[in-house]
Amino acid sequence: MILVDIWEGTDPHPEVERFCEMWGIEGTILLDPDASYAQALGIRGVPTNVLVDSDGTIVDVGLVRIDELERAVSRLLQE
Repeated sequence: MILVDIWEGTDPHPEVERFCEMWGIEGTILLDPDASYAQALGIRGVPTNVLVDSDGTIVDVGLVRIDELERAVSRLLQE
């Protein structure tokens, strides 16, 4: 899992570190300070989950509710 942080501030690192520590989030965090990745993916609101298969193909965007995300991941794992 790779997390993407869309930030409009001048230095997102301290805020991202604080947020991850507060919520116990571990893993790779990609900073998107100018929202170029979000724009390329057509993401208009956050949080948004982007599900990518093992080939790097985006298979779903959105999936904000946990039940949506669980179903999409289950389908992907069955393929």
